[in-house]
Amino acid sequence: MNSQDLLGTASSAAIRQYLRAAQDYGIEPVQALDAVNMPHGIMDNSISRTHGRAFQSLIRWLIEQTRDPLFGLKSSRYVQPGSYSLVGYMAMNCRTAREALHITPEYEAIVGDMGVTKIEKYGPHLAMRWVCQYDDPIVRPHMIDNVLGSWLVFARWLADMQDGKPECVLFERNKPAPALLAVYEDIFQAPLEFGSDRSALIFPEPVLDTPLRQPDPTLLATLEQQAASVMAELQEKHPIVMQTRSLLRNLMEEDLPRRDKVATELGMTERTLQRRLQEAGTGYQQLLDDLRREVATNWLRTTNIPVNDIAARLGFSEARSFHRRFKAWTGMTPGEYRGK
Repeated sequence: MNSQDLLGTASSAAIRQYLRAAQDYGIEPVQALDAVNMPHGIMDNSISRTHGRAFQSLIRWLIEQTRDPLFGLKSSRYVQPGSYSLVGYMAMNCRTAREALHITPEYEAIVGDMGVTKIEKYGPHLAMRWVCQYDDPIVRPHMIDNVLGSWLVFARWLADMQDGKPECVLFERNKPAPALLAVYEDIFQAPLEFGSDRSALIFPEPVLDTPLRQPDPTLLATLEQQAASVMAELQEKHPIVMQTRSLLRNLMEEDLPRRDKVATELGMTERTLQRRLQEAGTGYQQLLDDLRREVATNWLRTTNIPVNDIAARLGFSEARSFHRRFKAWTGMTPGEYRGK
């Protein structure tokens, strides 16, 4: 299994949003693509998708070149309907925000495998949450900032409500310095909560009934047919390791997933899942352990969730077991890792 496959693919449309933002820093798209050996066809869409690992490398290079700790957040201002590929054009033709919100989790793989969108209850409100799949600790907060900011900028345009704002915005990252915080406040225009256990826009449910600016149900039906065809093609090409890893990450947000549940979700028997993972050179337990390590290090680095709570949420029966496993993974205790 090629390591690039573990991050899936990304649409060229999503990549171009970052490249447009980079031009404000004097970085030309061709220069950036050449720096990480990505094809120029991304610019004219003659190449429609590329490896997620390459996309992550491109964002890392742009962050380093711009030396801007808010590059990801600022790039959200460059979102366009086309940034979301077919999904953006589908949203444009929906009648209400509720209809547009419904299609996002179903078809977001068309945009790329960068993360998973979830719609959850959050007290009396709803949370539109994004779980980032990328594993570079430098890239992740920039990408999360970009996604949340892009959602809001695009939603304001769709509803023709430039002053629209959520009830609040949750970030997994720690609170930035005051000078940086002002940029967040300018973009979101809402209360901000950092060090949260999730990244999400929080909004009252009645907002979903907001009419959108240019609904066209007939065109939407045509676009949905195209989207279904693209999704079928993507799912056929997705390697079993990536499918399992993506599903595990999704399910781990609620509880430590059982292998039989994962197999059922993937439409196969437990034995078939085990055999196909072995053929790909890995196993269920290895994938689960890799993700537990990834999630644990991310939560320790970017949130204030207590270590005991992290241990419980990752399926460790006692904190002591988690401490031993974490030290085997990193050579440090969870407390040492968080404090470094």
